[in-house]
Amino acid sequence: MSEEEDTMLLLCKAYMQYNAKLHEARRDVHDALLEEAWRIAVRTRHYLTSQCLDTPCEAAWMTLYTCGHDHNFLNATSLTRLTRV
Repeated sequence: MSEEEDTMLLLCKAYMQYNAKLHEARRDVHDALLEEAWRIAVRTRHYLTSQCLDTPCEAAWMTLYTCGHDHNFLNATSLTRLTRV
């Protein structure tokens, strides 16, 4: 092999190693971003407020309809009060 071919092979090897390390770093960053997004989603979606708690003798859907906010009603039924017509 000539010296030029040896140099090209070394450059190709270095480039392949660089690409492998870059791919691994990008995958690690993606995993970290995905995990953070998952933690934020869990933290913001899974909670109860005192407005959501009602007395056990009343039907939950009726309490939600008569006393609940539109935001809670929309989350529970995927409907708004205007769609009842």
